[in-house]
Amino acid sequence: MSFVSIGDLSRGFAMRTQNAEIKARLSRLGEEVTTGVTANPAERLRGDFRALGAIERSLAVMDSYDLATKEAALTTDAMQTALSRLYDTGQTLSGSMLNASTMHDARTVNALGRESKERLDLTVATLNIQVGGRSLFAGAATDSAALASGADILAEVQTAIAGLTTANDVVAAIDAWFDTPGGGFETVGYIGSDNPAGPVRLNEGNSMTLDVTASDPVIRDVLKGLVAGALLSDENLFSGDLDERAELLGAAGEQLLTNTAELVSLQGEIGVAQARIETIGTENAASRQMLDLARLDMLSVDPYDAATEFQAVEAQLETVYTITARLSRLSLADYI
Repeated sequence: MSFVSIGDLSRGFAMRTQNAEIKARLSRLGEEVTTGVTANPAERLRGDFRALGAIERSLAVMDSYDLATKEAALTTDAMQTALSRLYDTGQTLSGSMLNASTMHDARTVNALGRESKERLDLTVATLNIQVGGRSLFAGAATDSAALASGADILAEVQTAIAGLTTANDVVAAIDAWFDTPGGGFETVGYIGSDNPAGPVRLNEGNSMTLDVTASDPVIRDVLKGLVAGALLSDENLFSGDLDERAELLGAAGEQLLTNTAELVSLQGEIGVAQARIETIGTENAASRQMLDLARLDMLSVDPYDAATEFQAVEAQLETVYTITARLSRLSLADYI
C-alpha cells in the first residue's frame, strides 16, 4: 500500500490558505447579516446589472433634485423673510409719519427723516441679501447686488429734486425718478438684471422660476416712501418750511401705508411657491423610497439563511483552529 505524506511546511501552507478562505467567507457573511444586503451583487444578479444600474442612476438624479429643492426652499424662505421686513418697516413707519404730519412739530419731522434714512439703508441691505453666494432680488444677475446703496439712491433723488419748493413737486419728481422707463431707478438704482433667474428643475415633471426682483413695482413703491421720508433728514429742504416738510412726511406715510396690501399680495406669491416646493419635496421623498425599496429587493438576503450560514462557517473556523492547535503539539515523544 502506498501513501502520500504531507510535510510540515506544506501542511502549514494548506492550513493558512484554508484559514484565509474561511475568514473571507465569515467576513462576507457578517456583512450580509449586519446590512441585510448581499456582499456579492454580481453573483446575486448573475452578472446582469442593467436593472440595478437604472435604479442607481435614478437615485443619483434624485440626489440632484433633493439639492435643488432644498436650495429653492432656502431661497423662498429668505425672500419671504426679506418681504416681511419691508412690510414691518412700512407698517411701523407709516403710522408715525401720518401722526407727525398733523402735529407740525419740527423736531419730530426731523427725527422721522433721519429714521427714514436709516430704514432706507436697512431695506436696501435686505434686498441685496445673498443666500449661498447668490443674490435673491437681482434677477439673472445672481452674482451682483440688486440695488445701489441707500446713500447713492438718496443722492440721485436729491439731485433730481434740486430747486423744487413744494412737497407735491418733490413727490412727482420721486415718482418720475422711480417709474420712468430708462430713468434714474432703472439706470442707477436697480443694478440687477431685467431677466429673471433661470428656472430650477425640482423633479422630472416640475420646474420653478422665482421672478421677484427689486425692480418689482411693489418694491419700488416701498422705496419711494422711504426715499421721500429720508429727504427730510436734510433740515434745509424747502428752506425749513415746516408746512411743506410736514406735507412731504404725510405723503411718504401714505405711500407706505397704501402699498401694504400690494406687499401682502407679493408675499402671497412667494408663499404659493413655498407650498409648491414643499409638495414637490414630499413627492421626491416618496419616489426615493420606492427606488430604495426596489434596490433592496434586488440585493437583499434572507436574514435567517445568512445567520445560519454564518454560524456554520464560524464553527468551521473554530474546527480549523482546534486542528491547527493539536497539530502544533505533535512530537515524537507524544507519539512514542
